[in-house]
Amino acid sequence: MEVLYKKWIRRIYAKENNGDILLVIPFSLKDNKTALERWLALVEKLKKKLDKKKKVEIFKDDTVLLFWEYIPREEFPKTLTTQAKRTKFFRQELFDYSNPILQELAQKLWHKDIPLQIRKVKTMRGRCTHDNRILLNETLVHLPTRLIRYVIIHEACHLQQKNHSDKFRALVEKFCPNFKALRKELKAQLFID
Repeated sequence: MEVLYKKWIRRIYAKENNGDILLVIPFSLKDNKTALERWLALVEKLKKKLDKKKKVEIFKDDTVLLFWEYIPREEFPKTLTTQAKRTKFFRQELFDYSNPILQELAQKLWHKDIPLQIRKVKTMRGRCTHDNRILLNETLVHLPTRLIRYVIIHEACHLQQKNHSDKFRALVEKFCPNFKALRKELKAQLFID
């Protein structure tokens, strides 16, 4: 575990940082032993939770994980020499897979031409904005297609229901009857670059 003191924050928070825990503490609480002990106990719980997650390496020897399959690097375009080019490639692959599924679901939900964005986001797999734009986390490209499809279904259902109510869950279940098992499988993933 790493501890970091920052001047311009008000509250202590913990987050996952490359498979480890980073505890960020306001500089003003540096000498507050009670608050630190309380947070260390919470961090231990978070560590146990992270240890249960399945750690998956994206780059392994001479292979790259794409749609849950390790593909030899020589099968990728030779132009993917920089991180920026690899990121662009992975985003395009995910977009090409996801957009047709999203547009088909959107039509079934009485929506047309829903904008789809692929970006790297630390805290979520996907998002539906108030103005019906869908964002998917680029790390989804490394997951099995069944989990990617579940995330797309989940976000598309937010076009109708902007919350996680019983109506929302019923709508998700209509398009994905085994969504509970898929959600549990999705939460168990942790990627290591």
